Amino acid sequence: KTFIEKHVLSELPRILKEKLYMDPKSRLQEMAQEKMGITPVYKVLKETGPDHAREFVVGVYLGDGLGAEGQGMSKQEAQVEAARKALEIKGWL
Repeated sequence: KTFIEKHVLSELPRILKEKLYMDPKSRLQEMAQEKMGITPVYKVLKETGPDHAREFVVGVYLGDGLGAEGQGMSKQEAQVEAARKALEIKGWL
């Protein structure tokens, strides 16, 4: 109980205020719509490696511009990384 109160409940107001419970893709979509009136678009920029071990580079576009690129072993993983980087670049963390 003490641990939960000290390390979890004490951080709950900040977590809720800053929406830290959201995954990067959801957070980027919400912030882009709120601040820019647009929805992010994800595009695969590059695929490398054999079929059983593909690696993807995905770009997230905010309007006409490339917001950030992410890399991962799946398209989803690369999209999440791109969204996280875009949030950092925009200062929306």
